[in-house]
Amino acid sequence: MTLLIGTLAYHLATNAVAHADGYSGSPPDETVVSHWTPATYFATNMYLLTNAVWSTHFWLQGVRGLSATPIGMSNNFGGHTLLTLISPRHYLRAHHVGNPPGLIAFLDTHNVVYWRRSVQQVPVGFSDTDVGILDADVPPSVGFLPVVPTNVANYLPATNYVQGIGMNQDMKLFGQPMTFRIPSLIVWDSSAAAPSGLATNWNVTLRVNDSSNPEMLLIGNQLVLVSHNWQVNAGPNYADQWAAINRQMHYLSTNNAAGTDYQLTQFPLTNWPVIHP
Repeated sequence: MTLLIGTLAYHLATNAVAHADGYSGSPPDETVVSHWTPATYFATNMYLLTNAVWSTHFWLQGVRGLSATPIGMSNNFGGHTLLTLISPRHYLRAHHVGNPPGLIAFLDTHNVVYWRRSVQQVPVGFSDTDVGILDADVPPSVGFLPVVPTNVANYLPATNYVQGIGMNQDMKLFGQPMTFRIPSLIVWDSSAAAPSGLATNWNVTLRVNDSSNPEMLLIGNQLVLVSHNWQVNAGPNYADQWAAINRQMHYLSTNNAAGTDYQLTQFPLTNWPVIHP
């Protein structure tokens, strides 16, 4: 299928291909951090985590939003079952993996580690989505991800895959061809290729313990959150959960006397045409 030039789907595909120029799609090309060693992190070996710095040979180096997902947690193995910040204080995580087990390590854009704890986590309806709140805001140098708007599907083809970005427990960001056909779910396929997008050698098949890590779109130089890993080929559609997520963010802020009332930040899609109502 040939994509119509000027549409969001065309941008997602060609933007990813442009970022991949000069890279082969090998594992080092997809690895977000250097000097990072997967292990179960405790006080005695925390250096295996805190030695990490952002990779300078990485196909998405410099893209905004990388630091919104931590590089690991104490009492947890490697990049298993991470979370993603949606405000300076709130995060989204898969319900089925439970609460974060310990200290959470956020690597900021200057390679400085900031530690936070989760103080409460609550479900979003009967989905696999949980919203949590940290014990303190992260600084702007860590940041958080905007989320696609509720009508994102109106900008994308009703059939066929669009180019997305996935993340797994090995701290790799890779091609994730995905569809938005089902309102409550985003479905992906590591054997597929989005029209005009990355070749299949850029894709990675999810496995056990990749759960909860983020699924995103790359728009310009900004990562935009759409889902998390729930099953090997699907995750909840955050665009369908906007109101419920915002309610739980408000509840957590109030219940924990956060002193702020953060809500989701919408990434505007007004630069692209609506292709169907």
